[in-house]
Amino acid sequence: MSERKLRWKAGSDFMSSAAAIWMVPLAALLIGGWMLLQHWYQQGPLVTLTVERAEGIVAGKTPIRSREVDVGRVESVELSEDFSHAILLARINKQAADMLREDSLFWVVKPRVGREGISGLGTLLSGSYIELSPGKKGRAQDHYQIQETPPLSSLGQKGLHLTLTSRETRALGVGSPIQYQGFGIGQVEKVNFLPEKAMMEYQIFVKAPYDTLVSSNSRFWMTPGFEVSLSSDGMKVKMDSLETLLDGGITMGLPDGWSVGDPVADSSSFTLFKDQASVLEGNLDQYINYVFLFEDSLAGLHPGSAVEYRGIRVGTVISAPYILDDKIYSTFNQRSIPVLARIEVQRLSQRYADADHDKWKSFFEEQFKQGLRASLKTSNLLTGGKIIDLNFYSEVPSYVAQTIKKTPVFPSVSAGLDQIERKVNKILDKFADMDIETTLTQVNQTLATLEKTLSSVRAVSNNLDKLTGEPQTQQIPASLNQSLQQLQQTLQGYDGDSRTHRELQKSIQSLNQMMRELQPLVRSLNEQPSALIFDRNYRPDPEPKRGAQ
Repeated sequence: MSERKLRWKAGSDFMSSAAAIWMVPLAALLIGGWMLLQHWYQQGPLVTLTVERAEGIVAGKTPIRSREVDVGRVESVELSEDFSHAILLARINKQAADMLREDSLFWVVKPRVGREGISGLGTLLSGSYIELSPGKKGRAQDHYQIQETPPLSSLGQKGLHLTLTSRETRALGVGSPIQYQGFGIGQVEKVNFLPEKAMMEYQIFVKAPYDTLVSSNSRFWMTPGFEVSLSSDGMKVKMDSLETLLDGGITMGLPDGWSVGDPVADSSSFTLFKDQASVLEGNLDQYINYVFLFEDSLAGLHPGSAVEYRGIRVGTVISAPYILDDKIYSTFNQRSIPVLARIEVQRLSQRYADADHDKWKSFFEEQFKQGLRASLKTSNLLTGGKIIDLNFYSEVPSYVAQTIKKTPVFPSVSAGLDQIERKVNKILDKFADMDIETTLTQVNQTLATLEKTLSSVRAVSNNLDKLTGEPQTQQIPASLNQSLQQLQQTLQGYDGDSRTHRELQKSIQSLNQMMRELQPLVRSLNEQPSALIFDRNYRPDPEPKRGAQ
């Protein structure tokens, strides 16, 4: 073989060897690229999570779970630029990417002890992890806020989320129960205070199937755990469950006589009232204001007190007293104190509540002409609370319409305990006007005269005894003698040793003792006519302290 052929063969063998050598890294590069592409294709989305404190969260180790299944992992943990919170970068598995929606929720699962119970004990050994609640609305987001507390409703639990707003200063806590006729139907999930509106906002959840009870006419009010009330029926003590006793709760219901309204949508808003009585008052937007002029004491009458007609509430006191100007001295000149109250016509009739106010005013003016009057009445003797009582009276002055600052005046009379007190004072005044000492002197003189008369009777009786014992008297016809003997027996009945004389003597002594005991009472009545009702020891009026000069 020629030398040229040998060289060509040697070069061909070298090229074959070199090509075989480069095939290995090229194949490795292709396989690596394919694996990288496969890894990138199988990777899920990367989301940013913000949390106030990254307690128990470790980069590369803390898993993200849903229903105890790993669906992702935290890749990095960093502080924000302003150092106010922590920023987590988490990778969600591709198979769980559909769980990310606008309403998806993240929260840290760790040991917790709260009103809803004890949870997260399993993380004592395995460490904390992040729970993902799948969303249902909207598209996937790049940023999510990790909740401070887990939602109280179970994942995927059916029900109704509602928003309640309240201006009540007493706030409820997360986990407070929602009740309907004493049965638990949900819980408070979130509590916020809105400083710009100065009100509380509660996010609540009503579980299915109880969410069908919620309608447009439903009302929500706070439930006190322990309540004591005093009324004309006596003292009532109401104690709810131990759960509401610790932190209160919320009750849902319909006011009496209201019909069931229309179904409501999720995230609807309602007003949270402070108690059940405020539910009706908050919906009484049809009323007529009246000024009541009372000459009796207003002690015990406060704003919010009831206006009742024969025990049925028809209105509410707005201002007691109703100061018409900056000074109150005018009330001394008028001898009456004004009170502003309103008649809530919706309490009288739901059917005619929307009628023209002028028609209602005409209706009441007709009742005034027939004797309808207002008076102050003590509603509770223990607390001294008063109400305005409306009733018909037969002997009252004729009604004369008048207004004060364009507000009509409701005619009034004095009644109740104040009227009884005035009558008692009149009786005591009559006692005080009586000259008791002169009367007692005359009684003593009469008793002395009676004592002399009895002495004369005893003397006459002794003379009759002597007369009947003489022989001349015995010769008187038998009829006359018998009459004298009967007269003697009668006089002997008034003798000093007789029963009649002793009883008369006792009566005279009792009368003398009663007159002596009556003298201090008469003296007290002369000094203080009201001593039978009020304590004689007056306490001095409190003197306000002088302000700093």
